Amino acid sequence: MNYYDEYSKGHLVLPNVFLAHFSKLFPSAFDFLIWLYFFENQDIAPSEIAEKTGKKLSEVNQAIDNLSKFGAMKVTLIEIDGEMETFFDISSAFKHLDEILGGAVASSTPENEKVQEEGQLKELVSMFEAEMGMISPVQMEELRAWLFEDGYDFSLIKQALREAVLNRKVSLNYIKAILRNWKNDGVNSLQAIESRQMEREEAKRKKPQEDFYIPLDGPWNS
Repeated sequence: MNYYDEYSKGHLVLPNVFLAHFSKLFPSAFDFLIWLYFFENQDIAPSEIAEKTGKKLSEVNQAIDNLSKFGAMKVTLIEIDGEMETFFDISSAFKHLDEILGGAVASSTPENEKVQEEGQLKELVSMFEAEMGMISPVQMEELRAWLFEDGYDFSLIKQALREAVLNRKVSLNYIKAILRNWKNDGVNSLQAIESRQMEREEAKRKKPQEDFYIPLDGPWNS
């Protein structure tokens, strides 16, 4: 067994979004490297990091200062038994990430997800009732199944309802057939639907020219 086979068992596990927002979280790549050493062991001494990275202690201390000013690390000096102790807190970077993402991670709790799902179902029921009249409990369960069991996207269900209204065939069976056809064709977003409609319109524009036939032995060829 080599390191490549064992890499996933390492201790440094960070969310992928760190890479997506790297420039907002860390001053530079070297500063991030120093931050990683403290992430792995917050009790490590700066001199030890300097030895491991082959850098001068002054360079490591400068990186720590950069991280502190940038908000990626909090450095606290505390006097213990007459001696000054330094504590490095790297959690500031995670707090900053939460701020950048607008609390998306914190809000994705099971309770909030359930509220969001129920809100989507309620909106669908209102839209369907506007076109079909009162929705029965059985029909409501059908809509619930589309969302949470069949996995149809909320926006696609609304678009399928619009298609049914335009075709004057508003029924759950017809709308479900639209959704099934889209799924079979690999259509899973509104953008994909729009692209397919544009392709069809382009094909219609080209078809009259492609299908126009002039007999080779007509009088206009003489």
